[in-house]
Amino acid sequence: MKLSNYSNNPYSLLAIITTVLLGGLSHVHAQSLAITGTISNTVGSTGVITGSGTPANTNSWSLGTVGVFEINDGDYFMQVNATNPTGGLNPANDSLMVIQTENSQGLTDSGTLSVYVSPTPSGNTQWSMDLNFSFFSDSALTNAASIDNMMLTSLDIDYDQLYYTSNSTFSTSQTYNTIDGPSAITTANNPPIGYIGYTAAGDSVFNNPRFAVSSTGTGSSFDIQVAHDSVALFMFEFRNPSFIIPEPSSSLLLLGSLTLLGMIRRRRPAA
Repeated sequence: MKLSNYSNNPYSLLAIITTVLLGGLSHVHAQSLAITGTISNTVGSTGVITGSGTPANTNSWSLGTVGVFEINDGDYFMQVNATNPTGGLNPANDSLMVIQTENSQGLTDSGTLSVYVSPTPSGNTQWSMDLNFSFFSDSALTNAASIDNMMLTSLDIDYDQLYYTSNSTFSTSQTYNTIDGPSAITTANNPPIGYIGYTAAGDSVFNNPRFAVSSTGTGSSFDIQVAHDSVALFMFEFRNPSFIIPEPSSSLLLLGSLTLLGMIRRRRPAA
């Protein structure tokens, strides 16, 4: 169908545009995964992060499983594995928190995951850690569950934190521009082989889209790496679309269509 056939009927053109935009929304098959319970976690005496956090938020840990969480009231179970710590990060030290979010600098959405890292020493020592999120259909973690279009949103990437996603487990990534300005996220230099990296300078908050990255993939296991040179809080959401960083809604798309219609009508030549 040629759009030129409708050049003299802007309302027909509007109908085509709106149908394409709204139809595209309704045919995206995605899994929205909210944390609804905790089987096990890694946390100190408090899971409430205020300011820069303290060692009270963290606990010693061992390589491997650092948390298991119920997803969507038992539809799935997510195992979090932490491996390959480098630099100032050592499992023998009071250095890690992995919990269903309680209150992470104002984020109280318990459907999300909070990871707080407190290396020793706490400043000017570069460190990194690999994290793996694996999904299962049973609480015994014996039956892997493949998730269609699982979207992992990393919130509040600031103060030059480094966040890397594996090219083998994620197929697409997106950053967010807003009316306040373009995304603050830039590509990080020298990522690990097979990963793409993101970073941002400055200070932000958990619900600022300009400091967030969403990555999507299909499978049962997803790999990322986090890194910094001091204490760092990472907040992750697994819902698609994100509840915290919302996608454009159909009403916004319709508004865009109506704006385009106005442009078409203004440019229509006189009879």
